[in-house]
Amino acid sequence: MEVSRPRIVGPITVGHGVNEFFAIVIPPIIPLLVTELDITYGQAGFLLTIFFVMYSIFQLPAGILADWIGKKRLLIAGLFGMSAGILLASLATSYWMLLLAQAIAGIGGSTFHPTGMSMISDVETGRTEGKAMGVFGFGGVLGTLSAPVVVGGVAAVAGWRIALVAAVVLGFTMTVVLIYLFSDSKGDDTDDDAPDRNRLTGSTRPRVRDALVSIKNLFDVPITRGIVILFFVTMILSLQHRAIQTFTTAYITEQTGASVSIGNVTFFALLLGGSVSSLWAGSLADRFNRESLGIVAATGTAVLVGMTLLVTQILETVPFEILIAILSVWFALIGMAMYASYPVKNALISEQANASYSGSLFGITQTASALGSASGPALFGILATQWGVVAAFPAIAAVSVLLAVLFALLLRTE
Repeated sequence: MEVSRPRIVGPITVGHGVNEFFAIVIPPIIPLLVTELDITYGQAGFLLTIFFVMYSIFQLPAGILADWIGKKRLLIAGLFGMSAGILLASLATSYWMLLLAQAIAGIGGSTFHPTGMSMISDVETGRTEGKAMGVFGFGGVLGTLSAPVVVGGVAAVAGWRIALVAAVVLGFTMTVVLIYLFSDSKGDDTDDDAPDRNRLTGSTRPRVRDALVSIKNLFDVPITRGIVILFFVTMILSLQHRAIQTFTTAYITEQTGASVSIGNVTFFALLLGGSVSSLWAGSLADRFNRESLGIVAATGTAVLVGMTLLVTQILETVPFEILIAILSVWFALIGMAMYASYPVKNALISEQANASYSGSLFGITQTASALGSASGPALFGILATQWGVVAAFPAIAAVSVLLAVLFALLLRTE
């Protein structure tokens, strides 16, 4: 089944890829940062935490700002803001400068999800929501997939600073492509018409009115049991997701003694598995019960992540090359299970979204996502510092079990 508005979904999907790519440039170089800057895994995890704290704080203000300047303009401005943050990170001479850079990138990134996802929700029908969200998620996974290849690959050859510069160049280029795609789709969406008219007339009243309407819509979102559960589903899913993403490379290097570049091969496999399942799960979400699909995906993630410690112990006598190959396949399966939950969750949120408050609803749920994303790297970074990276993975499995329980509670609200 095709999406109904590809000229809108397509550019937003490209933007999602750029956003996710910038969000995940730090994990592939964490082992290098730990060594060069003499920091702990807990401090390294906090680099992701500060990014998502800023991401969380500015999500709802971004939704209101979108009514002033237009969603498309805000998306593009946010991506350029992320570029500036990553460029500053490449110049960092201290851990504190890296924290500042991540804060700037997080503020820029906060503009994307509430506006992009609400635009998709508004133009797609109930029959195509799952597919559209799957395509949207696929773009995000491709962007994330590029991080260990570009950042990890360049870092292995030229160091982490040059790797971050390469990331900025790639992200900036794709943002220019996004601007072209949005201009090519003009006429498919009137999102930015009002700001254009306001600028031409010199009147600020419509902008103020739109901002007040956006604030009113925030309070119009019904606080139903389903929406409350979806808030926590989103938060726990993101907590699990970012924890696994942040420490996969470090897990492989610590557990096997492999280099950072080899560790990033396994990270790439995790994301490759996710890219496959994102589209697949999105299509399934339009055909089968979405809550049941969420239960299966979360349970599968819990089992696979929990068994990572067992797998490496069983394979201690296996030659190194075979061990890395097996772990790459294993983490690809983890990626498939983990990423399958995303289009399912997004389609469930879209079910609850009325056009009058869709942006506010996605702003609320994406705030939950940012809270989970901020908590995961810090929480499991502390565990990794205290007991080693390997010990953190069974704890992530416990979080996945909680996610399955939340999907089951959602099933009972029908």
